[in-house]
Amino acid sequence: MVEKRTCDYTGEEIEPGTGIMYVQNDGTVLHFVDSKAEKNYKLGREPRDLEWTEAGRAGKGPAEADTAAAEETDQDEDLEAEDEDEDVPAGDETGDETEDLEESEA
Repeated sequence: MVEKRTCDYTGEEIEPGTGIMYVQNDGTVLHFVDSKAEKNYKLGREPRDLEWTEAGRAGKGPAEADTAAAEETDQDEDLEAEDEDEDVPAGDETGDETEDLEESEA
């Protein structure tokens, strides 16, 4: 039976009879699923920095997605709070300040 291999760069399964076997000068054998993986390896790119590799997908777990969504909602809430502050008439702002002064004196 023919052995299935995994790509040393992307982590994908390589079908028998396909892929690229790259032998380095020191005798290390690397298997790549396609030329895209081979070229990115030769360029020195880290698989964890690329979303299309398994290492890149593993690094971007649900925790990071939740924090990005939470940041967006925080920004929306801040904008809504600023909008509410702008809706207050000018006369009400001065009335609040005088009431605060009277309360602090008492």
